[in-house]
Amino acid sequence: MSRLMPKVRAPRSGLTLVEVLVSFLLLAIVGGGITRVMMKQQQFYKDASLTANAKRELRLGASMLPAELRSISSSGGDILLMAEFGVQLRAYTGTSIVCARTLDDIWVPPTNLARHKLTTYVTRPEVGDTVFIFNENTKTGSQDDLWEKRWITGIDANASDCAGPPFTDAALDPPAAKKRTRYHLNAALPPEVLVGAVVRFTRPVRYRLYEESSTKWYLGIEEYSGGSWSTPSPIAGPFRAFATGDVAQSGMQFRYFDSLGVRITDMTKGPDVARIDVYLRTLSGQSAIRERKGADLKDSVLMRVAIRNFK
Repeated sequence: MSRLMPKVRAPRSGLTLVEVLVSFLLLAIVGGGITRVMMKQQQFYKDASLTANAKRELRLGASMLPAELRSISSSGGDILLMAEFGVQLRAYTGTSIVCARTLDDIWVPPTNLARHKLTTYVTRPEVGDTVFIFNENTKTGSQDDLWEKRWITGIDANASDCAGPPFTDAALDPPAAKKRTRYHLNAALPPEVLVGAVVRFTRPVRYRLYEESSTKWYLGIEEYSGGSWSTPSPIAGPFRAFATGDVAQSGMQFRYFDSLGVRITDMTKGPDVARIDVYLRTLSGQSAIRERKGADLKDSVLMRVAIRNFK
């Protein structure tokens, strides 16, 4: 009989309105804290990304410019133009040796010799490029050694000269398949320039800070080829806009010094330059962290480049 009687259950207890409000308040506090932490992380990540990009662009400029500047010869006239916003110079484009010569022609071996490599090109020489041929002269010492400077006025391939030893292998480097290159020069070479003399190929280039159509400023390179300057190719950037003067925070500035550390401001004294200081300053944009109140993210590097061949 007792199984037919319904069981009396205790009344279920619920949350009061005050408890619900307190729960919502706690959830809001915890959620707000988590949201704030996430926003801070996002702001920090954005700033860190911009800073890393700026350092990368500085590294690109710092790896390119010193290597180029260090190898030039200021006393040999490799500095063609000195300016605060950039520099124009003769850049190395290749090396080889003279395997045959006439009065105003030289022949160099091909780049793909079987046993060794005597010719290397960063960029293939063109008509108008400058070539330096080493002249050991007649004395045994180095006091009369010099580099003969000439301009290339013509280039063609030749299958008859430099056919065999000592620079090429007649069987492995047949002239018909691996033609030697002839460079016609603008002036005759002295007889002291011998077969086997070292040849250096150069071409005018300039590094400068320039403004793109986007109004951003970049470190760019231009080559003088075919009688005109090429369009600037960006190497690194963006940097701050160019501004002249020692106190200006320009995106890039060049400073020139002699061997005693005296500043050279007369741009005609290129042969006296022994050191070039290069300043690079980035401008990555405004900080995303609220506490920084939109401050610009900046970074900079100073490179002091000692020219190897300034005497």
